[in-house]
Amino acid sequence: MSKTMGYTSLFYALIYMSTGAFFSYISLYFTEIGLGNLQIGILTSIGAVIGLVAQPLWGIISDRSPYKNRVLVICTLMSALSVWLVQLSGSGFWLILLGMSVFSFFQVAINPLSDAITLELSSKGIVKFSGVRTFGSVGYAIMTGVAGWIFARDIHSIFLVTSLVMLAAFANTFLLPKVEGHQSGRKKVKLVELFKDRTLMALYIYTFICSTTLGFFFSFHAIYSQQQGISMEVIGLGLAIGSFSQFPFMLFFDRIFRRFGMINILLFSGLIHVVRWLLYATALTPQTVLVMWVIHGGTYILFYLCLAEYVNQYVMKELKASGQMMNAVTLLGISKIFGAVLGGWYASKLGFASAFGLCAILSAAAVAGFWWATRYTGLFKELQTGWKKEQPQQNISLKG
Repeated sequence: MSKTMGYTSLFYALIYMSTGAFFSYISLYFTEIGLGNLQIGILTSIGAVIGLVAQPLWGIISDRSPYKNRVLVICTLMSALSVWLVQLSGSGFWLILLGMSVFSFFQVAINPLSDAITLELSSKGIVKFSGVRTFGSVGYAIMTGVAGWIFARDIHSIFLVTSLVMLAAFANTFLLPKVEGHQSGRKKVKLVELFKDRTLMALYIYTFICSTTLGFFFSFHAIYSQQQGISMEVIGLGLAIGSFSQFPFMLFFDRIFRRFGMINILLFSGLIHVVRWLLYATALTPQTVLVMWVIHGGTYILFYLCLAEYVNQYVMKELKASGQMMNAVTLLGISKIFGAVLGGWYASKLGFASAFGLCAILSAAAVAGFWWATRYTGLFKELQTGWKKEQPQQNISLKG
């Protein structure tokens, strides 16, 4: 492994460790200080609300910066510092909301900007994106397991753990190769050009519906699991298993992509969503929860990889960072708002089991609609097979 590959992989491990430590358990902290489900839904989705403005803004700034890395340095440092605002806000809902908003403004840019930088390095043969991203999941898996053990003893330590890991990521940003912002000193390309891609917009609609159900899941699975008698240690183990379950899809994404194409991968992932939510609605117990986490690898990561690849292959280079930011807005932004807030409201009225049943119905409808669109419209002709054939020199090596 080259030094550059090592530094980039370490950086991904650290940023995903911070994500695993904070976002997987913050709802339990909010429960501990006495907040209700609707309030928790709002707080866990505020990052998505902030991201609707912050992510496109950071994308534009990154594309127009001499080097995208400069923006990454700012966002990692400010995330490490601003996370303390949440704890310093005490138990007051509005102060916590303000603290989460400030933290989220910087944090939401880190992952998509890291992808934009790494995918560009990958297209030049400097690193392998799948290998780097796998280290991210390794870090996430390790941290969620360890954090479950730590936070079971003191949930308030979530802020110290998150801050220290993010500070380590900040230090590591100075070791990454510099990647230019392709609009720096040149003619500016407006973000609206991205939305003229009808195929990308159709992909975003399908992604939004499935990701809305995931937004509900990520906001409330820990609370629902504890209500079903599942311990925090087992929840942490489940999160680790879920992260490890993504490895085969990341390591062999190149082969899977070439063999089945993006359309079939996304249809398969949609069906996995349906199965998973049906199981959560009808069969969640301390004995079955770990089995349900095994199929996690067939959900979020496949949408993430397909959208990242589409933007890297089909979107003009002047908007690649903005494109990755819009992927994040769709996957973890607006969909999480709907999933967390509306899902939290629905669950408070009819219960979590009923809410997961509704998630299964929505996912099934999305799969049916996407299948129809791929068969009876002309939007997806180029995506029926793997890589973009007219630009083989830009292919990204995704071999593990």
